[in-house]
Amino acid sequence: MRFEIQMGAALVLSAPAALVAQGKIDLPVSRAELEHRVKVDSNDAAAHYNVAVAYWNDRRWADVERELRAAVALDPRLAVAHLALSQVPLVRDPMFEEKLSGATGTRGDSLRHVLEDVDHEYRLAFLIDPLVDIRILAAAVSSSISEADARAALGQAFGDYYSGLINCLEGHYTACESGLNGYLADENGAMGQPPTDVYWFLGLAAAHDQHYDDAIRDFQTLIDREESAAKKVEKQDVVRIPLRSNEYRYFIAVFQHAACNTEAALSLYQQVLQNDIGLFMAHVRMADIYEARHDYPHAVAERRNAVNADPDDATLQRDLGVTLGKSGDFAGAAQALQAAVAALPRDAESWFWLGLADEQLGKKADARDAYRRVIALAPSRLAARIAQARQHLAALQ
Repeated sequence: MRFEIQMGAALVLSAPAALVAQGKIDLPVSRAELEHRVKVDSNDAAAHYNVAVAYWNDRRWADVERELRAAVALDPRLAVAHLALSQVPLVRDPMFEEKLSGATGTRGDSLRHVLEDVDHEYRLAFLIDPLVDIRILAAAVSSSISEADARAALGQAFGDYYSGLINCLEGHYTACESGLNGYLADENGAMGQPPTDVYWFLGLAAAHDQHYDDAIRDFQTLIDREESAAKKVEKQDVVRIPLRSNEYRYFIAVFQHAACNTEAALSLYQQVLQNDIGLFMAHVRMADIYEARHDYPHAVAERRNAVNADPDDATLQRDLGVTLGKSGDFAGAAQALQAAVAALPRDAESWFWLGLADEQLGKKADARDAYRRVIALAPSRLAARIAQARQHLAALQ
């Protein structure tokens, strides 16, 4: 017998809705309600993220950062929380980059360390999920620049570019594609090389709209520009993008994967890993392809490679345990899942799969303990998982 029960319900974040001016986010419920939810569901990474968004509106930056870090502690692969973390130092201090440019000595070192953290969180968010919800970026950008200001200061063409950018940040991807493609048509005809972030956000918008060929084209342009010795950017990007050509190649692989061109995707993932063996999400996505094919030897190998590439992310141990269980190796699954719960003791999913492994190994007492932990720890949005744990627990009595 193999693991056949599906993973729990997909994470659904309830807070971000429509974005408004002045860097605020229109919440569907009150901050008090979100604070209540995080108290009731303290093990829910989504609840911590949602209340962080509410605190963002009130400029309570210490509370924002605390709740975002609580979210990623519970779920290290909650991409949207990493993306929000990347923006906190910049919106907390709008003069941050100016201070950095003039800082020296210990002060300069401290600011550069913060910028490194900003870049790390930004990169991590997009490597975990290239289609991460980017609407939190609109709150960060709109707090300092308006479309009218852009047009007045830099002219109609740049105003069109900025309008397209804001449409992308606010999740209006079709309008973003239309606007930025229109800008490129004018720009290439009259004003020289566009900013890099045009292709970045245009490619993201195309991917969100499932226009994968267009997304691949835009990210190939990013690679070509990055690798061209003659590259000369004539305008300052509105949004700083710390990713580089090998990561852009990873995005193209993800888009090929999404378009069901799995052989092309595998080839690109392998190329990415030849350049950076530590890009753990390439291993994760290769494992997903092999697992979908029921090619468990290759899937397990890539899960192990992912663990080795990032041993601090215990969700990778959980992935390894689930895949081993699906392959029929319940002893190996239990070992990996024990490592997962040791590092993430509040993760109901890891406990659930450990319960399945122990049950298959005939360790009824251990399985009962694991299922009880699922019932005690699982957030309310995982009601179906709680019900499954109760069913297994009843069968073991």
